[in-house]
Amino acid sequence: MPKVAIIGGGASGMAAAIAAAREGAEVHLFERADRVGKKLLATGNGRCNMSNADIMSSDYNDPEFVQEAMNALPPESVMAFFEDLGVLAFEEDEGRIYPYSNKAATVLDMLRLGMREAGVTEHCEREVRAVAPLARGGWAVAFADESVEGFDAVICAIGGNPSRALLPGDIEFHACQPVLVGLKTDTTNIKALSGIRVRARIYLDEDPEDLRDAWLDVVDPEFEASYSGPEERGEVLFRDWGISGIAVFDMSRYVEPGQMVFLDLLPDMEPQDKVDFIWDQSMAHPDRTAAEVMSGLLPSRVARAVVVAGGLNPDEPIIAEQEAVVLAMVSESFGMAVRGIADPKQAQVTRGGFATECFDAHTFECRAHAGLFACGEALDVDGRCGGYNLHWAWTSGLLAGAAAAHAQEAVGASGDGLSIDEVPGLAERVRRASLSGREASHREGGRGKRQPNAGEGRRGSKAGGQGRGGEGKRGNRDGGQRAGARSGSPKGGNGASRGNNGSGGGSGKGPNGRPKLSLGR
Repeated sequence: MPKVAIIGGGASGMAAAIAAAREGAEVHLFERADRVGKKLLATGNGRCNMSNADIMSSDYNDPEFVQEAMNALPPESVMAFFEDLGVLAFEEDEGRIYPYSNKAATVLDMLRLGMREAGVTEHCEREVRAVAPLARGGWAVAFADESVEGFDAVICAIGGNPSRALLPGDIEFHACQPVLVGLKTDTTNIKALSGIRVRARIYLDEDPEDLRDAWLDVVDPEFEASYSGPEERGEVLFRDWGISGIAVFDMSRYVEPGQMVFLDLLPDMEPQDKVDFIWDQSMAHPDRTAAEVMSGLLPSRVARAVVVAGGLNPDEPIIAEQEAVVLAMVSESFGMAVRGIADPKQAQVTRGGFATECFDAHTFECRAHAGLFACGEALDVDGRCGGYNLHWAWTSGLLAGAAAAHAQEAVGASGDGLSIDEVPGLAERVRRASLSGREASHREGGRGKRQPNAGEGRRGSKAGGQGRGGEGKRGNRDGGQRAGARSGSPKGGNGASRGNNGSGGGSGKGPNGRPKLSLGR
């Protein structure tokens, strides 16, 4: 049977281990920490947001590659894998799927149980520094203690910010950066708002002056301004240093320091309706100050901040309709300059890693190196908040594990008599990895050229900004298809077809004649 090494005991690594072992491989999982799945325990605030019932490939930075993987293993098949493990799941707001126990430990416990039942051997506190192909076939895996073992196949499931020196140097690498994190901003407009939460639409605009000029014509029924670019909708939390919250985390995937982010604080109102409400209330209550009128729409401190940002006196009445237009405009374009991300240690995901162009989207095998696989965050794939990144970990891990189990067995790949100096270039890469550690990716990697694909929204006198799901159209980026992932959930329901050509689960042949993934025992 093929002997498979899995580097990393996170979500994708454990999924790969189970899939490979169930396909008949001898599987060894190596984890540098003292136990597997530590990061998994912190996901979803300790509840483990396993997946989402509304998975779309366009919710990732590389939709075409993700779509190919989801064609090979549809979302409902991923959830069937967890149902087989014994994890009962349920669906919450915005399609988020959690274990019924509401404990991330449940998911980890069942994954570990699945590994044990499948015969996976765990090696904790065993750090892999580099891998290299053997002349006689198979792969040499070099460890931090300078020992070397041979395997027929290797799966890199190391997680975010992998060492550039881990895999052969001819595999393209994109520099890593943290995403899904709060944004540090200029605090001029939000000094008094720390701790306040609002539901808003957050968006970018490259030319805010044009946007503001267009708003001044909002009273013209023939005029319509448009906005097309990245936007998110949901909770925003004001902080002393900037803004946080799920919508901000998602926007952090697009924004760069120096850009302006804008909040539409009344995303469900049409622009003209905002103007009419503010002016009508001012006329009906002429003694009310501008801050008091706006407090009928927004939390009082936010209302006051909007008035000040509009250049008006919050303690004086609104005396002209043009002032109502200005306040309505500012409520939809409450802007802050981005200075950078908040604490990188708080980021949920790392963008960057080994380039997807170098790997097959159905098997996750390296195109240039037979028997070498990568999955999860080790690849340059990241998605939005809400279970998307864990779903990618499961999908890529299961596919990589099943394919690795069918790698060609190499004579002499057992590792007998191997030394670090025997494999060309391996000693040097181990040395580089030892010196630079996980920061090697920042110094050596080139910045990936791909840009995240932004959803398109409309902003104008009649359209307003539209969000996700029931709140408006999101835009089908790069042909991404929507599919349910509700299997294994008490709510049930079948996801829309993803055009998988019958390559989801079960037995027989999958894409390109490869064996299908065995999701069950």
